[in-house]
Amino acid sequence: MMETQREAEAAGEGASGAIAAANVAVVLVTWNRKEDVSRALEAISRQDVDRGMLDVIVTDNASTDGTLEYLRERWKPERVVQNSTARAHEPAFDLENAGTGEQNVGGFRSLTLIRNSENHGGCGGFNTGLGFTWDVLDGAESGARPEFVWLVDDDIDLPRDALRRLLEAARSDDTIGLVGSRTVDLGDRERTIESTVYLDPKTGIMGDEPSAGHRLRASHEQWVSEVGGTRGKRDFRGVRDVDVVSACSLLARWSMVREVGLWDWRYFIYCDDADWCVRFSRAGFRVVLNLDAVVYHTPWHHKLTPARLYYAQRNLVWMLRKAGVGRWIIARRYAHLLRESLKAMVMRRMGHAEIIRRSAHDAAAQVTGKFDDPSAKPEPIVDAMERCGALDRNARVMAICHRVGTRVRFGALRELVREELRRRGMADREPAWMLALRTDMPPPHDSGEEPGVERVLYSPSRRSRLFRQLRLIRRPARVVVVFDNENDLPVLRGGWNLQIDGRSPEVGRLERDGLGVRVRFCGRWLWTGLRCAMDVARLRAPGGRGRYG
Repeated sequence: MMETQREAEAAGEGASGAIAAANVAVVLVTWNRKEDVSRALEAISRQDVDRGMLDVIVTDNASTDGTLEYLRERWKPERVVQNSTARAHEPAFDLENAGTGEQNVGGFRSLTLIRNSENHGGCGGFNTGLGFTWDVLDGAESGARPEFVWLVDDDIDLPRDALRRLLEAARSDDTIGLVGSRTVDLGDRERTIESTVYLDPKTGIMGDEPSAGHRLRASHEQWVSEVGGTRGKRDFRGVRDVDVVSACSLLARWSMVREVGLWDWRYFIYCDDADWCVRFSRAGFRVVLNLDAVVYHTPWHHKLTPARLYYAQRNLVWMLRKAGVGRWIIARRYAHLLRESLKAMVMRRMGHAEIIRRSAHDAAAQVTGKFDDPSAKPEPIVDAMERCGALDRNARVMAICHRVGTRVRFGALRELVREELRRRGMADREPAWMLALRTDMPPPHDSGEEPGVERVLYSPSRRSRLFRQLRLIRRPARVVVVFDNENDLPVLRGGWNLQIDGRSPEVGRLERDGLGVRVRFCGRWLWTGLRCAMDVARLRAPGGRGRYG
């Protein structure tokens, strides 16, 4: 068995010989994750290709955790380049003072660390590395110019054959411009979490399945019938044409990059790689996924934050315009954002409502780059309750539980508050708890009675939810708790909301609410609707300038 394994590894090394004869620029971007990016460099250094033909570039987006010093000590880069610019698409590389006199320990032909003076996001970070490739590596002697550029996230791991598989796919057809990797869960390395991704031009939504009438619909359905699905623990093999591949591990043909251009700098994060894929396709180049090329990555929804939601919504509108979809699709997208924003306000998710509204407004107004997140900062639950008066005598705290998971969360929240109040010597200040429960929720394992908790029962019907307002108006809560930005019961009275994320249940975001807050929001919402209507009427795309976008 051991002999067979060694023979297989030797065969892999031999197979990589021909493929390895390719100059590849490798670009990583990091921000305050020095251990993660170091592990990513280790994964790249283990690739079964000729590492002496890899020029690795790490962009440090103004980290504050000592990333630059850590990587310099651990990896001994040949160059440390300062990039003092406020605009990612206008690099200012200080090459005169870049040499370190050292030789990197990864076995790469070169290792360069670029220190951005500001955080330009994933988009600007990759553009920094791509710009360095364009200005410096592509201007080197002909034997060192890149044939491909490999974009890699900093929070990944890679099998030894990842790059070789990507190169094999790219070399199979000269019309291939981009080759993506199959994404496997970093925590469960047998479960695929992303493979094929297609853009539905009628809805503007990206998904696993091509829409009816899509040029790849028939071949995709045949493939799915053979493997059983697009995700999960299945035997995925081969190369498939797709619309979009992820930049967590993405190989691009450099000659085509020079023709298409670099990333659209306006995005900051999200949809930037999808935009690049659309532009490659519109230029006549194939975008493919090599199912044999694996990248281990954290599922994207584990990293979703309110600010990331803003980028995803705003940038999708721009990407769809650049993809050439019809005017009515952009109008529908704006209408969807406006509806969701208004719904979030009604359901006591004011921060969420404002972020969605801002995404629509800024897409229409062409507000680019980084988002100044207006969301309240997380703070300990008891501190938030004390600040809004929820620990005062006769104050009520109501939690809305419309599914079993949130009911369990309510019990944990109540116990957390009790323990913290006891620890602070404030046990007598526990608030009066109210629990809003949907009547169609399965009963709990126990008797279902929470001692000392006032219940408010409602059914999913609109009539029931509106009728319950009478009781909540007469007996308003000082603060309304909403779990995981999900709620289906409007509560008209109550001056505060406490948003609690299941990933950090010990802290919450405290938001002001009430009539005045909602009236002001509705004024901004109406202005946003007007801006969106004006943008649809003009339908101008955020076209790129020069080589960026």
